[in-house]
Amino acid sequence: MSQVSVGEALDRRSSLFSISRPEIAATSQVDASDVPDQDEGPKRPVTPLENTYQLDPDKKFSESAVTAIIREVLEGQLEEEKYDARATRQMSKTLSTIITNRVKALEYTRYKIVTVVALGEAADQGVTVASRCLFDKDKDNFASASYRNSNLYAVATVYACYYE
Repeated sequence: MSQVSVGEALDRRSSLFSISRPEIAATSQVDASDVPDQDEGPKRPVTPLENTYQLDPDKKFSESAVTAIIREVLEGQLEEEKYDARATRQMSKTLSTIITNRVKALEYTRYKIVTVVALGEAADQGVTVASRCLFDKDKDNFASASYRNSNLYAVATVYACYYE
């Protein structure tokens, strides 16, 4: 039997199941000069903020008041409207903005207001609009209302999420 050098052993193809296969260890190094400096650029002064320790809202979200706003906006804006597939996209954005602004005028401080409006053609079909949320049952809430005329239907939902 002949002695095989390490270089030759590495050049040979060994069996996949060979137990005595030579292993080569690899290492890598990272120098501090390779990592970009995080302190580059102008630093802004840190603004000290006082904790409010306010865990509950000053004014709770009133589902009935917001539902009335939604109904009023939907009826006022859609009463004479006819369904147009091209105009529906912009109409839903406009309705959402109007409803959001009216709800924000009620001054629910520390609430994030999210409004979703779905519009569609009123034909001979049934439609179900549903949503699920992870809410704090004591602070978060939602209000929803729908409107229908001979040409279109609309469903608007306002979510109010309290943030501390």
